[in-house]
Amino acid sequence: MRKAVVLLFDGFFFVLLAAAMTTAWQWPFATGLFPLTVGIPVLLVALVQLARDAVAGPDHGEESPAPRRVRDIAVDRSVPADQAIRRAGAFYLCALALLASVLLVGFQPALALFLALYLRFVSRAGWGVTLALTGLVTALVVGVFDNVLHVVWPDSLLGRLMDARRP
Repeated sequence: MRKAVVLLFDGFFFVLLAAAMTTAWQWPFATGLFPLTVGIPVLLVALVQLARDAVAGPDHGEESPAPRRVRDIAVDRSVPADQAIRRAGAFYLCALALLASVLLVGFQPALALFLALYLRFVSRAGWGVTLALTGLVTALVVGVFDNVLHVVWPDSLLGRLMDARRP
């Protein structure tokens, strides 16, 4: 029974990946290059896994009579639940603030401002680390995504407002 479930799982992902690769193969070269470059090796690995599970003996993957205990990352119980909830809430508020600032002023300035504020005031990093990391990420975004890949950034609300006021 377990082997049938494993084979169905492997087969499902193989068929899903094969359908995705078939679709990507029909796209223009520049559009389909990345999905095919990533998808073809993954498809081959899925095929190898499917074949491996198909020819494996009946005890492949079965637990032995004395099951082994697998350790997971221990949950830190030293932080009270209400404090953990406050921290998670603060994180989600920061993420929403980033999204709102991207909408308001645009991706590049919002990312630089958010990263600097988050590193300095939430993570309590020193000014040297904050400025170095913010500069590095900003240079990466501008250098690679803007100048090399020519990503078209969406217009910001503030940019639209400024453009509407121009004669």
